[in-house]
Amino acid sequence: MPRSMAEHHAPIITLLLLFCALTIGGCTKTYTDYSSFIAEPRPVVTATDYRMSPPDTIKIYSKRVREIHGHTESISPDGKLTLPLLGRVFVAGKTTEEVTAELGILAQEYYEDADVSVRVIRYSSKKIFVFGEVSYPGPYAYNGANSVLGTLSRAQPTRIADPSKIMVLRPNADGEMIRKMTVDLDKMVKEGDTLLDAVMEEGDIIYVPPTTLAAIGLGFQQLLLPFQPIANTIAGPGDIQNSARGEASYGEHEQN
Repeated sequence: MPRSMAEHHAPIITLLLLFCALTIGGCTKTYTDYSSFIAEPRPVVTATDYRMSPPDTIKIYSKRVREIHGHTESISPDGKLTLPLLGRVFVAGKTTEEVTAELGILAQEYYEDADVSVRVIRYSSKKIFVFGEVSYPGPYAYNGANSVLGTLSRAQPTRIADPSKIMVLRPNADGEMIRKMTVDLDKMVKEGDTLLDAVMEEGDIIYVPPTTLAAIGLGFQQLLLPFQPIANTIAGPGDIQNSARGEASYGEHEQN
């Protein structure tokens, strides 16, 4: 006796129901490591000094040392700059103040009253990351002043994002997510509650999840994906038959 349609698709239906249950349960998780991200008073920047690395871009200013004034250069993979007059200088891992002092000493060999200042004009070496339901996912340049709200405004959560369950994750040196907090973007924007608008650290990750219904829909697509080639194969003979009928009709029209 042939199996009924319900019996035939029972395993698929079971998997879909299981997925829905897991999705709904997983979306309600809230992380509360707030003290790891929030400091009082709220800092303007992170506490650590920014140390340059490849491929950050720096610009040098000097009123008296005209050879290097206005010189702009990205730090090479070996951590060095190639400067007019001063030659190759290793700058990776140093602050702008440390490099300013070092270049001033080197320039004094040529100019008695040498003055030098260094500024980072493009932060490229250090990153924070945004993933999930956003229009612009991926790495963002870390400049020491990135905030959760500012980063989300650039990433732009999509219409299927769940703004009340956004996760901020902080990994350790081994890549383990040691700190997690959940923020409510709607509360920040609509009520002006920026208590959890933390200043981020290098390597921090923001994950924007989909709403529960959107997650279920995306899960359906993933579960049904393996069955799409089968459906296409079943439709194939009908397509061929319709195509053959169309060609025959076209031939009859030409003869007439």
